[in-house]
Amino acid sequence: MKKILPTILLNLFFILPVLSQELPKEKIQDSITKYSYLTEEASDNYDYKESIEAANIALSYAMQIDDFYNISVLFNDLGLAYESISELEKSKKNYLQALRYAEKIKNDTLQCWVYNNMGNMYSEGFKKIDSALLYYKKSLEYAQKTKDTFEILTPILNIGWTYIDIKEFDLALPYLNESQKMIYTRHGDDPGKAQINYLLGSYYMNKNDLEKADDYFKTSLRFAHDAEMLGELTEIYEKYSILAKKQGNNELALNRLQKHLEYKDSLYNKDKVRETQAAVAKFEVDDYKKDLERAKAAQKTQETIIKKSQQISYILMIAGFILILLLINMFKNYKFRNKALSKLRLKNAELREAKEEAEQQANLKSQFFSTVSHELRTPLYGVVGLTALLSEDFPNLKDNENFKSLKFSSKYLLSLINNVLQINKIESKGVTLGRTPFKIRDLINEVVNSFSFAINQNKNTVHQEIDPKIPAVLMGDSVRLSQILMNLIGNAIKFTETGNIWIRLELVHQKEKMHTIKFTIEDDGIGIPKDKQVSVFEKFVQLRPIEKNYQGTGLGLSIVKQLLVLFDSHIRLKSEENNGTEFTFVIAFEESCESSLKSANPPIESIDGIEKSILIVDDNKINRVITKRILQTKGYLCDVAEGGLEAIELLQEKRYDLILMDINMPNIDGIETTKRIRKTDQKTPIIALTAVEEDQIKDRIHDAGMNDFIIKPYDLAEFHQIVLKNLYKGII
Repeated sequence: MKKILPTILLNLFFILPVLSQELPKEKIQDSITKYSYLTEEASDNYDYKESIEAANIALSYAMQIDDFYNISVLFNDLGLAYESISELEKSKKNYLQALRYAEKIKNDTLQCWVYNNMGNMYSEGFKKIDSALLYYKKSLEYAQKTKDTFEILTPILNIGWTYIDIKEFDLALPYLNESQKMIYTRHGDDPGKAQINYLLGSYYMNKNDLEKADDYFKTSLRFAHDAEMLGELTEIYEKYSILAKKQGNNELALNRLQKHLEYKDSLYNKDKVRETQAAVAKFEVDDYKKDLERAKAAQKTQETIIKKSQQISYILMIAGFILILLLINMFKNYKFRNKALSKLRLKNAELREAKEEAEQQANLKSQFFSTVSHELRTPLYGVVGLTALLSEDFPNLKDNENFKSLKFSSKYLLSLINNVLQINKIESKGVTLGRTPFKIRDLINEVVNSFSFAINQNKNTVHQEIDPKIPAVLMGDSVRLSQILMNLIGNAIKFTETGNIWIRLELVHQKEKMHTIKFTIEDDGIGIPKDKQVSVFEKFVQLRPIEKNYQGTGLGLSIVKQLLVLFDSHIRLKSEENNGTEFTFVIAFEESCESSLKSANPPIESIDGIEKSILIVDDNKINRVITKRILQTKGYLCDVAEGGLEAIELLQEKRYDLILMDINMPNIDGIETTKRIRKTDQKTPIIALTAVEEDQIKDRIHDAGMNDFIIKPYDLAEFHQIVLKNLYKGII
């Protein structure tokens, strides 16, 4: 059974736009009305070819005056015509155009019609029920805006009908009940009453309420007969026959089935005419459209030629005038371009010079820091070395306050030098993270012990709180971690007097072998004012209270911030003035495969009394004396050489168990000296003594054939361990 189509609605609600006073527009409007009428008349007679032709002509007129209302209506008519001849894609395309123009004029009635038609197309043509229901509900949405009972009734009835067709009877009932209420408030709508009673009869027959079903089918037949609805009568008698059979009246069922067949024959003849017309139209429509498009194209071409012939004289005059202006402008541009090119060449030359100068300055800066590193650390080596020797020669000095101050000052000076060099190294992208196993608890203890003098001097108490769930041995860069902790703990000690410093390590997350640890350094010292809590992480910024001058370069927190970036972390600061400071950061470390670290070197005490011969090569007299004294205290036999050439001569006369080689020396440096020694001696261990940073010299010394290196100034314990390791390599 065909569902309600809005063709009748178009006849009932077709309203002409207000005519303008201009005669040409009135004639166009008359043409639109004329061909719109022919469109609907041809459609009613199943002459779809004529219907499409008339609609296209009306559409062309409507387009000329931007009559969006009639444009939308005519696209809707084209959609109906193409749907009737099963050209569903063309039908869909025209419906969408109809919607576009209906939306432009915000006409709810038009949008209601078009969405309802699209629902019919998807239900009966594409057989996509979900899409059909979606469009019916969209139609209902716009119908409700119109507050017109008839407009609202159409989509409600179609939704209920669709649910009946797919046997979703319970979903259909609310829509059927609503349709029934609305249909009986109208007068003369026999087709609608026939349809709703038919659907309710189908519903109650499915629910086995046969008496109610019989009443609804009987009522439906009465209205369908009055309206001469062949299609509805065919379906009603078919269902009515099934009802009679369910009621046990086979004779009545047979009679009704015969009625069904009679109406079906009548409907068949009517459908046959319609289908024949549709088939003819389907073949002729494409030819018509091609002819129409060719005619339109020819008309447009002719109009274009006429317009061009009228404008050509003006264009030639304007073109001549523009050509003169262009020639004048080109001449001016040529002069301006030459002038601009000269300036650009000069600017490029200046930029090249500036670039070369910047590169030269960068190289000079790098060389300067390398020289500063050597020149500062070399004399500092003497201070630190002599301090260490004095503490061994005179054990009582260890308790002397002046000696403690001397030792602290030398370490403090070394820390300042290291900070300046470290910040330059970070900025030049010269710092990368290493990966070695280390004991986290030993590292914390070593950092705290290095500040023992400052802790005692400021009368502070240091508290260590380390989460027992943190593994004993971790894998990562312990050197960079210790630099971070030394700067933070050093700050806490420096800005706290007669107070407390807390060092907390908490395991906050664990996934397999990765352990995320939260580090907290807290003190109850002077705190940091709010207005300085951002700037303290900048270079050379110091916190200087009026009543006391705290020494330092102001680089510590800047170094901490930049080192934490390497660990994919960042530092958080929480502080109140006169109420302490708290720094926190989080770093993820991998648990080491070994549960503990075994020392690769034997205790330093084990080397006492071992008579091994060592050659010390150094151009600095103080450094030679200090190095020799340090080694002699452990029982080594030492010879010294002031330069590389003297060392080579000594090696020709005597064999040594180990060579300590300074890098920077006059005539030939330690690198060149080592290369010459390795030509005749591949076995004797050679250790580099250098005041240059490890990453600046490491590759060079190994390429030259050196076995190890010691950075000046060095810790005595570390110095002895490296010497011992190279003396007994392969044995211990």
